[in-house]
Amino acid sequence: MQTQETSLPASGLRAYRNRLAMVWRQSDFRWYWLSSSLQGLGQGTQFMVIGWLVLQITDSSAQLGLVIFLYGAPNVSLLLVAGVLADRFDRRHILMATQATVGGIIAALAFLTITDIVAVWHVYTAAFSMGVVQALSMPARMTMIGDLVDQRSILDAVAMQNMAVHVGRMVGPPVAGVIIEIWSVGASLAVMAGCYLVSMGMVAKIGPLSRSLPSATQSVFRNFADGVVYIKNNPMVLTVIIITCAFGGFGMSHMQVVPAMAKDVLGAGAGEIGLLFLGSGIGSLAGSMILPAISRSHVYRALLLSLLVFTAVLTLFAWSNWFWATFVFFTLVGVMGVGMVWPLATTMIQVETSAEVRGRVMGMLQFTPGFHFLGAFPLALAAGQLGWEVA
Repeated sequence: MQTQETSLPASGLRAYRNRLAMVWRQSDFRWYWLSSSLQGLGQGTQFMVIGWLVLQITDSSAQLGLVIFLYGAPNVSLLLVAGVLADRFDRRHILMATQATVGGIIAALAFLTITDIVAVWHVYTAAFSMGVVQALSMPARMTMIGDLVDQRSILDAVAMQNMAVHVGRMVGPPVAGVIIEIWSVGASLAVMAGCYLVSMGMVAKIGPLSRSLPSATQSVFRNFADGVVYIKNNPMVLTVIIITCAFGGFGMSHMQVVPAMAKDVLGAGAGEIGLLFLGSGIGSLAGSMILPAISRSHVYRALLLSLLVFTAVLTLFAWSNWFWATFVFFTLVGVMGVGMVWPLATTMIQVETSAEVRGRVMGMLQFTPGFHFLGAFPLALAAGQLGWEVA
């Protein structure tokens, strides 16, 4: 683990730059940041590309929702186990194994697509398999931030990590849309697979993490039970987890079915759908850049305010049927949702929990993305009956 250096006295923009530079000077964090960039590029692109593939095969919003549900089900069911694993084993090894496996799954799907033998059950299988593997990686990836930087730098490190992910998510979908338009869905999947494999190599460059050593004297069940008791006895942590899970299930489920929504409501093609995701990525990046300006004493208030504003702009997004208005609202959804709510919640958990149980607590927090995957299926079904605006 890298050591924390002393901050230089400064104010305003200079203080902001000094704090980010302090985090960036830690070489292990730089490799983590680069890995997160490519992981964000791959993960931000995968649902846009796989969503387009499902629509090509089935032309059904409900089928797209089912694919996302199959991805989300193991996300929810395995996250608590994943949190225990993140506390017991070397988090670098967990990330390397999961990144390599996801890259292999997507490469296989790319081969099936390029050779024109892909069927919808192949996509079901790939989505479920990726859901299992990525569920095992999420607590380890988020918890590792606390292994790489001092606690005083966690908010800045979380902001920088989110910037990395959002840059990837901003660049990935429009590039994927262009690749689909010029070449094919299979070619876009092949590029995604490469992103995951290179990301794995960057994790391998991170040095040993003393706080990631196994807490192996107790059983897995005992570790799990201790984590649940810890959360129950910490009202702040419990409140943040409940708020963010509701945010995931009701506020973020639209993200996975945007390809179908844009196609049905706006008549958008792959390139325009990629542009919408570009707007969301720009908004998320902008939100992440605001984070370091928030003092630790105001994080909880900022979280609640972000949720209120997010609800308002999501309502406007749902009722828009003009592409450029939708683009603006989707960008603002990115600012307040993925750009603000999620990293603020992550920061609070990182600060409020001890290193020994952080993986298990982060596993509980990761129910948030799990619920927004599960929520995509009923949302798509409701849209088929009531229309996208009402759903």
